[in-house]
Amino acid sequence: MNAAPRPCDGRARRPFPARPGRRPIWRRIRRSLAVGALALAGLPAVASADPTITFRYATYTPSVVRIAPGQSVTWTGDPGNTFDLTSHPLKFANPSIAPQTDKSSSTTRTFAGVGRFAFACVNHGWANMTGAVLVTANHLPSPALDAPSSAAPGVPVSFDASGSSDPDPGQSLTYAWDFDGDGRVDQSGPAPTASFTYARPGTFNVMLKVTDTNAEPDIGPESATATRPITIAEHGQGNSGPGELGGGASGNAGATLVANDGDRDDVVLVKVAGSTRSSSVRTRGLAVRVTATEPAVATATLRVGSRVIGRATISLRGGGARTVRVVLNRRGHSLLKRRARVRVELRIVLDDEDATGTTAKRWITLRR
Repeated sequence: MNAAPRPCDGRARRPFPARPGRRPIWRRIRRSLAVGALALAGLPAVASADPTITFRYATYTPSVVRIAPGQSVTWTGDPGNTFDLTSHPLKFANPSIAPQTDKSSSTTRTFAGVGRFAFACVNHGWANMTGAVLVTANHLPSPALDAPSSAAPGVPVSFDASGSSDPDPGQSLTYAWDFDGDGRVDQSGPAPTASFTYARPGTFNVMLKVTDTNAEPDIGPESATATRPITIAEHGQGNSGPGELGGGASGNAGATLVANDGDRDDVVLVKVAGSTRSSSVRTRGLAVRVTATEPAVATATLRVGSRVIGRATISLRGGGARTVRVVLNRRGHSLLKRRARVRVELRIVLDDEDATGTTAKRWITLRR
């Protein structure tokens, strides 16, 4: 009889039930790789050094790596995680790539040819413990977005991406623009310039996506994005700007905080999306909406002095906004219960592909 899969802590776990009516795991993986092209707009350039993928229960980090032909990828388990049949046996969709099903915790594969190579944990593929190695000789395009930092409503604003480039000879670029940060493309085409008129005041996150004409099998066209904020306000009108987070009478700090690590393409946008009333934060946590230009894991913390009173983690897609609730710990509950007004630091740290640790932080006030 086959042994039941065991979690990383060694405790016995009931075998995972069959999933009736679901597609075979490799068919589901191939479908997920095809849909959205694995958000290639957020992938880093081809790794200069051979990358390492770490794994633990139901997770590969990163789940997608991009390398050049001839490079190698190493899979390494966190302590207590191996390739054993009762832990995380590794299998590839391409049968020519040997699986790994022993008690070791590290293995390396070298990829000679161009292509997209899917892999998964045999035991936990149904829980999306899957990934892919993208082997390509193509280079990602380099987006360049030039625009004013502010403008008035009702006045056309010009945007220029003519500084964008692609290092691969013979390839051309197309440009897609999202002027108001709602996730929908407002204008696209081969022209690097665009114009848009904002009807109302506010701070908007302009996103440019440039796509090349790469024709490698299983890879195809690849994209990269650039994002920057623009503030729309009447002349002489006060505006908190993108770096301000202040609570009004309703207790809702709704402005956007923007931070980067010195690279124009590595930006994190943070918006407090819920009430900052103490009663609401104690009950439901503080809702924070986070957008990053690259896929990353964002860790949000609330701090009073050196003490952390709340923490939450969320995985982000490149260019996509997600809301996370920072739930208070016991110290945070006690503090907000005792005090009518607490000033806290909201800090967002990104764990992304280039390991720059982009950080955004701002002070906000929680009131009864």
